[in-house]
Amino acid sequence: MNFSQARKGYDKAQVQEYIKQQQDKYESTILGLRDRIEGLTRENKDLSTKVGELKKEQDNINIALTQAIEKARNIEYSSKVKFALEGERIKIFSSKWQSYCKANINTIDRSQRDGVVSRLKEYEEELTELMSKELNISDYVNEADQDFFSESRRLKRK
Repeated sequence: MNFSQARKGYDKAQVQEYIKQQQDKYESTILGLRDRIEGLTRENKDLSTKVGELKKEQDNINIALTQAIEKARNIEYSSKVKFALEGERIKIFSSKWQSYCKANINTIDRSQRDGVVSRLKEYEEELTELMSKELNISDYVNEADQDFFSESRRLKRK
């Protein structure tokens, strides 16, 4: 800005007016910046609160997932135990039936006895196969058991 020259320098009124204008301009800029800072501070606080809530939700989800995985493992283990117990129960039943047949060999027709024994073995193999499919037991069965199952299926087909 150019000021008019007066006796001992520039016109004081013009200089003071210019300074007042600049001061008003800076004050309004500062007020605008303060408002913006306050708005950003509030927004930051709100976002921090939201982040805290989301972290809590994430923790809850992680806990729920961990519990679900543990529950699934327990169910899987329980199913495998039930499978093994059912297999043993069938073997015991088969053994008892065979013992009964041997003890009463004279009163039971051999073809009936052999029919019952073969039917029991069929049931055992069928149950084993069905439960193996349902429980994906093949992933957990040792090599000898796998050989037994495959040989049983092969003989059954013949």
